Amino acid sequence: MSSLTVVYASKRTEAVAAAEKLREILPRHFEKWRVFSLSEFEQTSSVEDVLMILGGDGTVLRATRHIRSPNVRVVGVNFGRAGFLCVIEPEELEMAVKKIATGDYHVEEIMRLSLYVDDKYVGDALNEIYVSSTKPGTVIEYRLQQRELLASDVADGVILSTPVGSTAYAFSSGGPIVDERLETVVVVPMASMTNLRPMVLAIDTPLQVSVVKGRAQTLVDGHTVTPVEKGEVRVEKSSHSLYMISFDERPLFSRRLRKRLYGRP
Repeated sequence: MSSLTVVYASKRTEAVAAAEKLREILPRHFEKWRVFSLSEFEQTSSVEDVLMILGGDGTVLRATRHIRSPNVRVVGVNFGRAGFLCVIEPEELEMAVKKIATGDYHVEEIMRLSLYVDDKYVGDALNEIYVSSTKPGTVIEYRLQQRELLASDVADGVILSTPVGSTAYAFSSGGPIVDERLETVVVVPMASMTNLRPMVLAIDTPLQVSVVKGRAQTLVDGHTVTPVEKGEVRVEKSSHSLYMISFDERPLFSRRLRKRLYGRP
């Protein structure tokens, strides 16, 4: 029997109520279970088996940034707006608990991107890395390199997205939707002054962003800001994939696509 760790967004009243409901349900299905608020979990980050996240995509991004073990499987319950990273709706919660307890689920491996700033490791991104000016309203000049120079640009910044993140900030900024089964990085310039368009690149080789003019910073999944002092940003495929649960054979991509285009899974 699996153990289950539940993390909930304490600022969402529906998620808090669902967490309280789970405190009653879980003892009937699991010998080992725990329930944490997101802030409590960020202090422990200890998961042995299955991590269930009650919240929106932001909660999923914050909770999973600490997950490194391939033994941990993650499932999101949508108490947010879109919930692109969540495969369970609130009314399906009890059904999901029963299926997890019996092992009746599928697991999909999701690629992440590792970020290095000035040759120092910063963290892994599940959605995207945003390289931008430190001062709003000003531009940066940068070069994209992968073995050789790919492009030069002057822009507000550039988004470097995983395929999973392609339905998030990158899509809202004009990028394409990409199947997460492809090992790629989606490059989306922000307000390019050279009219550079979005690109989808294989990530078998690290991608280098060299900032040649302007003071820049990076933002990982909306929660980790790092100044770029020497102008060097490197992105590569992470060695720590994330393993996400689903309850049918449809890939996460089809759910993300339907939610993005039609507002429903």
